[in-house]
Amino acid sequence: MALRIAAGLWLVLALTGCEQVDFIELSPSTIDFKQLNNEKFVEAKCMARTGVRAVKAQVTWSSKDPSIATVTPKGLVKPMKSGTTEIIAKYGDVEARSTVNVILVERIEVEPKVVTLKEGDSAYHPTVKAYAADGRLLTDRQVTLSTKDKAVAQIVGGGDILPLDPGSTQIDVQVDAVKSSLQVTVEADKAKK
Repeated sequence: MALRIAAGLWLVLALTGCEQVDFIELSPSTIDFKQLNNEKFVEAKCMARTGVRAVKAQVTWSSKDPSIATVTPKGLVKPMKSGTTEIIAKYGDVEARSTVNVILVERIEVEPKVVTLKEGDSAYHPTVKAYAADGRLLTDRQVTLSTKDKAVAQIVGGGDILPLDPGSTQIDVQVDAVKSSLQVTVEADKAKK
């Protein structure tokens, strides 16, 4: 008799489309964004305690702080500004959260700001440091240098300044979306004359 009741209950649940959801598995559980143009999908699996996935169950998505990161109805997460928040997947009363860390370069320091080199000198490598909003030094970012006047100095190798002909030029420095600059003067090599 109990077997018939259980089978009948299973049939009713199957016909009504109800699936048991006891918890939600999110993947990934943590997302780190380093640039605003990044985005990542979070996958939500609605699960029963028995280990069976509720394949028809659809979660609703939200962000604890949409000023830091947003999420679309399909689970696509996009960073907005530096900070930490959570992306929430909810089905009925069941919810799960993924942590989102947005670690953007907020400022850069270029040392020195003014450089004097001689024509024919070896390439010079300026010191560039990138910092997060909390003041933490970020060592995993790429520095890009460009020169305004390629006749005076060129950028070679991994961001070295090669002095060419006498004159002055501005070297633009960029790390992610943050920019700065330094001034380079190349003096004539008097020993050549």
